[in-house]
Amino acid sequence: MISNELKKLNRRELVDIIYQMKKNEQLLQDEVASLQSELQEKRIRLADVGSIADAAVSITDVFAAAQTAADLYLHEISCMKAETEKECSQMIEEARKAVDKIFADGRKQCEELSALYEMQAARCRQIQEELRQLEELKKLRLHEEPENEKQI
Repeated sequence: MISNELKKLNRRELVDIIYQMKKNEQLLQDEVASLQSELQEKRIRLADVGSIADAAVSITDVFAAAQTAADLYLHEISCMKAETEKECSQMIEEARKAVDKIFADGRKQCEELSALYEMQAARCRQIQEELRQLEELKKLRLHEEPENEKQI
C-alpha cells in the first residue's frame, strides 16, 4: 500500500519526503550520540561510585583496624595498671611492716633506755645517799677531832 502511494507522488514530493527522512535520521543520530554520551557519563559516574564505595570500604577497614589497635592498647594499659596497683600495694604493705618493725624496735629501745635510766637514777640516788652519809660522817669526825686534840 505504501509503495502504491509512493508511485503516485511526483519527484518533488519524493525529494521532500527523502529530505524529511534525512532530517529525521540526522535528529535521531544526534539523539543517539547524545544518549551515548550520557550513557558514557553514567558509566563513568558508576565507576566513580564504585571507586568511592571501594574507598569507603577501605576506610572502614582502616577504622576497624584502628579500633582494634585502640582496644588492644587500652587492654594493655588496663593490665599494666592492674600490675602497677598490685606492685604498689605490695610496696605499701612492705613499708607498713618496716614501719611497724621500726616502731617496735624503737619502743623496745625506749623501754630498755627507760629501764637503764631507772637503774642509773637508782644508782645515782644510792650514790647521793652514800655521799650524804659520808658528809655526815665527815662532819661528825670534824667535830670529834677538836675534842681529841684538847685531850692530848
